[in-house]
Amino acid sequence: MIYYLSRDYKSNRINDAGSKARLDVEQVMDQLGFSPAGKRHSITKNRLFHFVRTIAIVVRMLLYVNKGDVLILQYPTKYYSIICRLAHMRGANVITLLHDLICFRNKHSSPQEEICQLNKSDAIIGHNPAFCKWLCDNGFVGYNGKKIIEPLRIFDFLSSSQSPDRKKTWPLHKVVYAGQLARRKNNFLYELGTYVEGYTLNVYGKGFDKSSAECPEKFEIKGFMLPDKLIESAEGDFGLVWDGDSVDSCSGDWGEYLKVNTPHKISLYIRCGLPVIVWREAAMAGFIEENGVGICIDSLRDIKKIYECLTRDEYEQMCDNVRRVSGLMSEGGYFSRAISKVVSRVTDLK
Repeated sequence: MIYYLSRDYKSNRINDAGSKARLDVEQVMDQLGFSPAGKRHSITKNRLFHFVRTIAIVVRMLLYVNKGDVLILQYPTKYYSIICRLAHMRGANVITLLHDLICFRNKHSSPQEEICQLNKSDAIIGHNPAFCKWLCDNGFVGYNGKKIIEPLRIFDFLSSSQSPDRKKTWPLHKVVYAGQLARRKNNFLYELGTYVEGYTLNVYGKGFDKSSAECPEKFEIKGFMLPDKLIESAEGDFGLVWDGDSVDSCSGDWGEYLKVNTPHKISLYIRCGLPVIVWREAAMAGFIEENGVGICIDSLRDIKKIYECLTRDEYEQMCDNVRRVSGLMSEGGYFSRAISKVVSRVTDLK
């Protein structure tokens, strides 16, 4: 049997990108016929209830998982090491889908400490090839040295909403930037207005102080919008993926993480029907180019050249490619492919 461990979600985080990605994975696993090891996910407002339900989920797992079964975990998760140990005591294999690395996000652990935890899993599904290489370079070997690792490539994004036909937006004149807009991660936005020429920037989210930005007239603040609504109504020609302080590169810790990370924002843009503009050194640059779903740049100053040089035929071809990839993502195609490969490799070793 193939089981997955569901979780209790905090109600104030249910619309976060991380929760959306996890809930989508759970839905795809249901579609694939996998079973929750206990109850399906729950949503809690009270912190004490959240703690109690989280403990109950772990304990209940022991009633389901047996020798030869597969247990799928989504990481980070509370009590990860304990869950892996208990599953192995029951004779089950553990497959872990990685959403984030704590050592990049908040420095609460070192890469060595985090790899030590992940080595308790029989197999890993990482974001992309660069992500998987980083894991191996930093010591990932897996439980009993199995070293099974597979790239997800991109996060699926389930929604019944349909994006508009972007090919009808020609001539082009708007770039979309969406997400959590805290200045510590998006400081470049406050400088970007100086270099915006020939287009405007539509900003979706909370926390951007337009009055403190250079050339504030270059920005249109759209506010926070739930993903389903954004897919249907995002106004723009491209979706921008960029982090850090500088317009000339994705600098600092956020830039380093972008070299291995697959931002969930890319999936959202593609489901919105938007070709993506991404930093050339980002891990996802290869996926963007290989699939023809956007343009890679060295500096945000280069966006002006895109608007000057891109032909209508080139843009329409990108839109067609985006629609193809979006269709696969809307069906859970990327996770389905990755988990099928990993389950096969894990069970073949038995």
